[in-house]
Amino acid sequence: MDPLMTVWVFFIGCIIGVIFGVMLSYRTAVTPMRHTVEQLTSQDQQYHEKMKYYPYDPERFRFLGGPVDGIQFEDDSVLFVCFKEGNVPCTKEQERIKNILENGNVRWFEFMTK
Repeated sequence: MDPLMTVWVFFIGCIIGVIFGVMLSYRTAVTPMRHTVEQLTSQDQQYHEKMKYYPYDPERFRFLGGPVDGIQFEDDSVLFVCFKEGNVPCTKEQERIKNILENGNVRWFEFMTK
């Protein structure tokens, strides 16, 4: 085989390999990330829909995610917030936290780092 033909075959093989490598990387890395972004966007839209009727200032709400949904910081109080749809009862963990709060078993803790 002609040496120039060998170089061209090698060059075309490398280009095809790079194309397949990029496609494989895209399928294994980018597609799952895109799915995650779509999920987070959907959750963000649901969050904003729920906050439309929220009785406090949403700018002072901090999302936690679980077992309570978040904390509302007011001028004279701190509220632990759970969003409930319909007649969905609190979980056992949420009931336990609610009892702790209602019994006044709440403390301030500072963790000092260097």
